[in-house]
Amino acid sequence: MAKQNYSESLRTTLVSKGIWHRFIEFDEPVRTVEEAARKVSADRIIKSIVLVGSDKKPILAILPAKNRISYKKVKTLLKVKDVRLAQPDEVLEHSGYPVGGVPPFNKIIRILLDPTVQRNARSIAGGGDPDKLVELETKDLLEFLDPIIADFSA
Repeated sequence: MAKQNYSESLRTTLVSKGIWHRFIEFDEPVRTVEEAARKVSADRIIKSIVLVGSDKKPILAILPAKNRISYKKVKTLLKVKDVRLAQPDEVLEHSGYPVGGVPPFNKIIRILLDPTVQRNARSIAGGGDPDKLVELETKDLLEFLDPIIADFSA
């Protein structure tokens, strides 16, 4: 069975919505901001973290890569009793992408966006596969995702 090419399905999604993008390829999976920063500006890297609320529904939290999530703030914002990081199988199930490759554009519709993401005109995010990143216009994140913009960084 051929390995699924997640970045290809991301490319299809972006093209169908008319969203400007540019893929950045790496020779091996990019696991840390430090690894990504070898090719791109670290302060433009954003991460898309899949969380699961106590209501069992997924949450996508988009924030600068160097920031950490405050679960307390997320719980307050979404009025859920509890929130946790999704397990790898849940990440794939809810977002349609594997851990390490989750882009901002995926199947999750409950989305939080840290306001500091808006500082950069372009953002660099997970590119579908762990060895790719994708550069996006930050304004498209706001327009197409319609996220809740709030501070949930620790």
